[in-house]
This record gives sequence, C-alpha cells and structure tokens, in this order.
Amino acid sequence: MKRTGSLAANENRLAWLLIAPILLYFIIFQAFPILFGVFIGFVNWVGVSSKPKFAGFGNFVRFFTDPFYLKPLWNAFYIGVIVMFFNVVIGFVGAYLLNDPIRGRTVIRSIWYAPAVTSAVATTQIFLMFIDPSSGIANRAIQGLGIQPIAWSYDTGWMVFWIVAYSCWKGIGGAMILWLAGLQSIDPVFYEVADMSGANRWQRLRYVTLPSLRNITTFVLITSFIGVLQIFDPVLFISQGGPYGSTDVVVHRVFRDFYGDFNFGMAGAGSLVITVIIFCFSLLTLRWYAAKEE
Repeated sequence: MKRTGSLAANENRLAWLLIAPILLYFIIFQAFPILFGVFIGFVNWVGVSSKPKFAGFGNFVRFFTDPFYLKPLWNAFYIGVIVMFFNVVIGFVGAYLLNDPIRGRTVIRSIWYAPAVTSAVATTQIFLMFIDPSSGIANRAIQGLGIQPIAWSYDTGWMVFWIVAYSCWKGIGGAMILWLAGLQSIDPVFYEVADMSGANRWQRLRYVTLPSLRNITTFVLITSFIGVLQIFDPVLFISQGGPYGSTDVVVHRVFRDFYGDFNFGMAGAGSLVITVIIFCFSLLTLRWYAAKEE
C-alpha cells in the first residue's frame, strides 16, 4: 500500500511538473491581463505616474454618453456589419463553387485563402501605395479615364470604402474555409436521394445543403462577428481612424486610450464593453440555433 501511495504521489508531482510551464504561461499572459483589464475598467487612471482611483461605473457611463466613444462604437457596428455580410455571403458562394470537382481547385482555394494568412503590416503598406494620392495605381487608373485624381485620405466615404474593401479581401478566405469544411461534411447519400427524386441544383441547395449547414452557420456567424467587431489593422495602418473620425472603431479607440493617451480606465472599460457585446451576440446566436433545432 505504501509503495502504491508513493507511486501515486510521484505521478502527481510529475503531472504538476509537466503542466507547470503551460499553467505559468496561462497565468502570466492570459489570466492576469484579463483580471487587470477588468480592474482598470472600474478606476480613473490617467498617466503612468498617477494612482488609480475607484470610479465605479463612471467610465462605462462616459463610454455610452460621450460622442468621442459612441462614434467609434457605431463605426465598428456599421462597418463590421457590411464586412460580415460580404465575408459570409461571398465566402459561402466561393466555397460552394470550389466544392465541385473543377480543374485547379486546390490552387484556386489557396489563392482565396492566401490573404487570411498574409502579414497585415505588409498588405496594408501595399494598400497604401495603391491609394496614394500622387502616385497610386488607383489615381493613375482614373486619370487614364479622364477623371480628376481623388484625395482618398481626406474623403470620408472613400476611406470607409477602402477599409471595408481591405477587410473583406482579408477575411473572405477564412469564412470560405469554414463553409468548405461544412460542405464536405455533408453525407453524399443526401444528394443521391435528392437526385433520385429529380431535384435540380437550386433544390439541392435549398433542401439539402442549407439545412445541413446549421451547425457551421452558427459557428461562422459567431466567429465572423467577433472578427469584424475587432477590426483594427486596416484602421491603424491605413486610415488612423480618419478622416474626421469616420473610420475610427472601438478597438482602435481602446488602443489609442491605452498607448496614446495613457487613459487606462477608459481603455479597460472599452475592452469590457467589447467583451460583453461579443458574449451577448454569441449567446443570442446559440439560442437562435437551439430554437431552430427544436
């Protein structure tokens, strides 16, 4: 019995020794930042040398009443909804077409997915060269058509368009891969039965494909919403939130609060607001899916 107990104790110590690096990593880089972010959301803390003072829900009240924060939140929603729509719809169309046995299918899939794994720093710099007011390809193209060059960086409508265009180009490939995984998981027997019943391509899509994709649809919607609400790279590297705050989004606002203005309290509050919004959307989507299943 003593030997058995000693062996069990040694195995426990070995198990803790093996998971200690992972546990330490989680505490330092995951748990602590989360808890610290929650803490600073409830304090007034401006400046590195200042001391945090408890503010209760004051930061959150300001977040939802000050246009300085409401506008980035609104921008994140309407830009995100546009990007999400194109990512989900075009991603599905691309996956549906590339699920058929066509020549060069693997190469085409790779081309579609390549932007999703390409460095945002590199691609945004190329994008800036494309829309450069003086020597950019976009202005050279329209000048060739006899149209006056456009100062893209100072036009609110065009900058929103470019942020949406870049985000879609970057995100469609990821959504397409998820849709493709869902399409390939559908049992071919269902299509065989549909063919025996005389169903055409549209009927196969409506009565076989779409109902079979409910699980993956829920996952795509949740992950796409999380992704678009956290749009940050194109705003930081292309527009810097301009012109006149038209492309400033809530994650960029949090970044500027924390690293630019050292307003740690408002940065923490903004992070918590984003987390709660994502949680509520995910919960509502899952409840919608559960209701459909019933």
